[in-house]
Amino acid sequence: MSPQKKLHEWYLIHKRDLPFRKKKQAYPIWISEVMLQQTRVNAMLPLYESFIKRFPNPETLAEAEEEEVLANWKGLGYYSRARNIRKAAIFLVQNYNGAFPKDLNLVLKLPGIGNYTARAILSIAYDLPLAVLDGNVKRVLSRYHGYTDNILGAKADNELQKKADEFLNKDHPGDHNQAMMELGATLCLPESPKCLLCPLSEFCFARIHQKTSEIPLRVKDKKQVVLNGEIFVLNHKNSILLLREPKMRFLKGMFHLPYGFIGEVPEETYEPSPFFLSLKESYKGKTPNPIGEFKHTITHHKMVFSVFSLSLESRNLVEGLTKKFGVESKWVTLSDLDTEFPSSLASKVKKILLYLES
Repeated sequence: MSPQKKLHEWYLIHKRDLPFRKKKQAYPIWISEVMLQQTRVNAMLPLYESFIKRFPNPETLAEAEEEEVLANWKGLGYYSRARNIRKAAIFLVQNYNGAFPKDLNLVLKLPGIGNYTARAILSIAYDLPLAVLDGNVKRVLSRYHGYTDNILGAKADNELQKKADEFLNKDHPGDHNQAMMELGATLCLPESPKCLLCPLSEFCFARIHQKTSEIPLRVKDKKQVVLNGEIFVLNHKNSILLLREPKMRFLKGMFHLPYGFIGEVPEETYEPSPFFLSLKESYKGKTPNPIGEFKHTITHHKMVFSVFSLSLESRNLVEGLTKKFGVESKWVTLSDLDTEFPSSLASKVKKILLYLES
């Protein structure tokens, strides 16, 4: 029996019962794949189910305001993904009656959809013969074929994509792709792979040559960036100031609490905005000691934020600065803070504020 057939039989018996596998429909497959890009399955499932309940099809997603979509994305992070799926849904409704085109090049033109996601949608929903390549599949293929180059290197994706294309089960491409991902998620683990249970073990280079601890080779180019930041909670009559600033490195396009990085920063894009610097200068001497501190991580960035709270007698100064620097603003209640600012940053600040009130 060929390794592809053994893998297919294994998948049919051992696949996990996941809600986005119930029907071979492009829309739920798309949403699940985008959510899974930065989130583990168990953490993603309740968020996926609530999101699909609110936006069951491209039409409902396209009709929704961006802020509502972001609010329903809360807990998943990387909010540019939520903005892009809304933009893509609008494009699908306007150009394809809400359906995904059965063409790789057309799907790749949709906002936020790259090679992996496009191939996953088209193979799983429509059984088009397109092999996927994600982190789990890279690991499986590297061990299976004995690929010893750095899988994070510049040429690795092209070389491994060719291997994925050659290994594809063209009779069952959707099942094959899911089987490869399933294998990487459940058996072909980064540490302590369960080779005795693997349907590909008799063909696997790394298992045969006892190199599963050496393959795949992962050498990260990016060094960890450590940042110290300040967050301002400006209160006026039980309302808290949120801003939307242009050209922010983080939280782009999102209403957020005023924040900026202090001390040495690695490059210009991390420097605090002119608005934030002017805000600090305006309240110099009036800002008390920080009310709390917390850690936050975004990809290879390790951040430590100090939280400052200041009660304002008037909004005039703040509103004058927002006009001067072209910054959008709005005032929200504490109870609505993490809805209007749908980020775990808001939840961490709110936790500090509620602790102080208790």
